[in-house]
Amino acid sequence: MPQSSGSSPGRGSDHGSTGPTGRSGPLPVRQATSEAISIPPARTPPDDHPEDYPPEPPPPPVDRCDLGPISAPSAQQLWATDDLADLARSSALFTQEPLGPEGPIRSEGPIRSGWSPSGPYPSCAVPSTHPAALTLTMFGGSDRRQFHRYAGAAMMTAILAEGQIMEVSDVLAASPIQLALERADDMLGDLLDAHEATPPAHIFAQTARLRRGLERLGRRSMPAGDARRRDVLTGRVAVLGADAAFKLGDIETARSLTTLGFQAGGLAGEGPLLGSAREVAAVNEFYAGRPDEALRLARDGLTHVGDGPVRARLICQVARALAALGDVRSAAQALDQAYDLADLIPPDQWGRPGPSFENFNPVEVSYNATTALCLLGRPQAAQEHAELALPKLDAMNAPGFRSVIRLDLALALARQGRLELERVCDLATKAIEISWGRTVASVSGRADQLLAATRPHSEVREVRELALLVREWQRSAAGQRPGPGAVTAPGLAV
Repeated sequence: MPQSSGSSPGRGSDHGSTGPTGRSGPLPVRQATSEAISIPPARTPPDDHPEDYPPEPPPPPVDRCDLGPISAPSAQQLWATDDLADLARSSALFTQEPLGPEGPIRSEGPIRSGWSPSGPYPSCAVPSTHPAALTLTMFGGSDRRQFHRYAGAAMMTAILAEGQIMEVSDVLAASPIQLALERADDMLGDLLDAHEATPPAHIFAQTARLRRGLERLGRRSMPAGDARRRDVLTGRVAVLGADAAFKLGDIETARSLTTLGFQAGGLAGEGPLLGSAREVAAVNEFYAGRPDEALRLARDGLTHVGDGPVRARLICQVARALAALGDVRSAAQALDQAYDLADLIPPDQWGRPGPSFENFNPVEVSYNATTALCLLGRPQAAQEHAELALPKLDAMNAPGFRSVIRLDLALALARQGRLELERVCDLATKAIEISWGRTVASVSGRADQLLAATRPHSEVREVRELALLVREWQRSAAGQRPGPGAVTAPGLAV
């Protein structure tokens, strides 16, 4: 596979990817030196007012007749992958009188709000955001034939929206240019929102489908402005796919996709895309055990961007790479610079941690600082930054970040000796529980390093229980593959 205009990719959270094509290897931990070097203190930006950003409330439970209470995201996923069984159920709803709490709603009057998808019979209803559900509340029943006509159209829309009949490329190809670009932009936004809380195999499959659709759209003639927008979308989708491939442990595919994203950024003259491609590439190389290449890529990315979110991301990667190379002074200076940049980013550009082309959450600075200081053999300083980051990360839907920062701390403490074993096991157990159901290769590699560090103390019951938990979590990755209808990229068994 081609190398990313230098080499590289993937971003997110993890260490030493142990994927099918990547060679993992723990980055060496540097011993703290006696040299007087000022490590920047952990700090929050001046606009950070925790009371203004309450934790995200948990999604309300949803019920299904045969499965009992499940989460709302799970309900949506079941609708997307249940082999049309539930869609068949919704078609039964359309061909019968809609049910209300007191029996069928007759066609003499409009459909009232007494019945809704989340109402008295939620277990047999479509999700409330599903097109089929919207139809039941939008149209009255005064004209029975009109109702069934709209119901049939909604049924087809539901099927197409879930990708069961038409491929993404077919949907885009069948749409006017500007509408197709709008749809692609919306799809990318949905993937970015779901990325950090979804198994990476699913994200990789969906980016592959969307990328194919954009490539097919590129065969059509279009104005220069639309062509540039298509190039930017193609590059962003490739970079997000690279991040997912990195999380799956496929270093080579991630390198290829970051190269594609970088080339698309060059065609469009889009500096933030060029910088983002380099940032994901740098993360990939960092966890592949090549901090020198990660440093080169991150510094190259800085030449393409001005001040702003992408520059802050790249500076964080510079700091981590320098820490892995043992350059304490330069790493500390880079962390200080990253904190300064984060202070300048307005709250409306913070977003959630994880891949983004326009946002950067300041908590990512303290997150990366924790990793850097652990690598430099300074666990006490790392803990200071982690204590700043943990409450903020725990209030967000970012399981990868929440797990990795705990594993980083646990690994640093484990290398201090037996006295910290209880806290090490507590941190690591919590990290695995947070990421249960979403096994990421780089997080898995970090967990392997922790098990190796605690193996000399295997006579301790908590250490043995932790090893069993980690192995069970790693085995569960086999069940996190895309459904039968998902489309994967050639050459990568997902």
